Amino acid sequence: MTRKLFNAISFRIAIIFSLSTVIILMIMGLVIHQLVMHHFETQDRTQLEGKIQLLENLLEQNPANSQELNIYLKDALVGHHDLIVQIERPTGQIIFSSAPALIKAQTLIKSKHTPWLEWKIQNKTYRGLAYKKSFNRNSSIPTAQIIVGIDTSEHLHFLNDFRRQLLYIGIVGTICLMFLGWFAAWRGLRPVQKMAKVAEGISAQHLSERLEVENTPTELRSLAIAFNDMLDRLESAVEKLSDFSSDLAHEIRTPINNLMTQTQVCLSRSRDINTYQEVLFSNLEEFERLARMISDMLFLAKAEHGLHLPNLKQVDLVKEVSALFDFYDAIAAEKSISLEQKGYGVVNGDPSMLRRALSNLLSNAIKYGKTESVVRIKTQQNFDTTVFTIENESSPLTSEQLSRLFDRFYRTDASRQRVEEGTGLGLAITKSILDVHGATIRADYHNGRITFKIIFKN
Repeated sequence: MTRKLFNAISFRIAIIFSLSTVIILMIMGLVIHQLVMHHFETQDRTQLEGKIQLLENLLEQNPANSQELNIYLKDALVGHHDLIVQIERPTGQIIFSSAPALIKAQTLIKSKHTPWLEWKIQNKTYRGLAYKKSFNRNSSIPTAQIIVGIDTSEHLHFLNDFRRQLLYIGIVGTICLMFLGWFAAWRGLRPVQKMAKVAEGISAQHLSERLEVENTPTELRSLAIAFNDMLDRLESAVEKLSDFSSDLAHEIRTPINNLMTQTQVCLSRSRDINTYQEVLFSNLEEFERLARMISDMLFLAKAEHGLHLPNLKQVDLVKEVSALFDFYDAIAAEKSISLEQKGYGVVNGDPSMLRRALSNLLSNAIKYGKTESVVRIKTQQNFDTTVFTIENESSPLTSEQLSRLFDRFYRTDASRQRVEEGTGLGLAITKSILDVHGATIRADYHNGRITFKIIFKN
């Protein structure tokens, strides 16, 4: 329980907030304390300097140490019970003292950073000034030493009470601010709790939930957007995986059903050797098709875990396409499809892999191209890219179909009927090969023609 409390963000914020508050309050307390002390010192000094001037005037007006002078000095201190005065004239001869005891020079302690003198009399602390006055205008008046002090007990008592009150206020304020900090953090983290609640309801079967971004705090908005984007990617990946599973089952079921049907029919009664050979040849075709499918799936699995390109060379795309034209020329002639290419381009890559990728694209264009049409290939060499395009006439395709052309086993025919022979993995393999080469490919449909555009980085 204690460890859980210490790991709570709200608790950590409250502690940090409280420590910051304590430091700020301590600094404020010290500053206020110094200001109050400075105020008392200024007030005391003003009062004492005023008394010194008054005493100087009395001494100057009364050059003799008479009883009358003593009365005047006593009258000057009326109403100032916290003041004490000791006058020596000449120095060493005390003519007046209102202190409880005589102030001895050795008891005076000079402050290091101020002109104040400090001393103690009968457990009371006094702070004052010592001033020697010579009367130059009247040389008959001897030099006098005036010691004026003020009882600081009330000041110290006030400061002690003030510090105590500051301490109490600081403790209560820190506790209140700690609670408020925890409450504010708890309220501020409520959107995170909502995120957790949404995340708890997400599973492979329920990926449609999304976090609300509009009312999310600014600090968490980027997290909410990233979380929603992640859910979009997961939903798309799960959907593709589901489609892949059903497509894979469909693609494998067809050749296996063919094998089972042909074998069952062949075994239903005795047949001659030629019939058995025909059945075996037919079965061999289905086995070869299954082998190609498994080989393509293994290639895609390797591509997902990162293919290596050990045989990197400069590949002339024009020469590769010319070689493919020679190979597919007869197949294109059966559908009266013309093959054209123009341009020039050289890229860095694995020749066999790139040949397979381009072969898949050309084979696809011939298989699904319209009869008596033209398959056009264009290669363009730029400063930092090489662009390869192949286009052919095609039946209309929607934007959704174009976006899924590179998915495994995806067919634009919703009925899944195999019009042309193939494993349905050609375009997926092509994209994997191009991804390994750092190239991008996209498909566009415009004015009855579908265009595959590959961009290689030089």
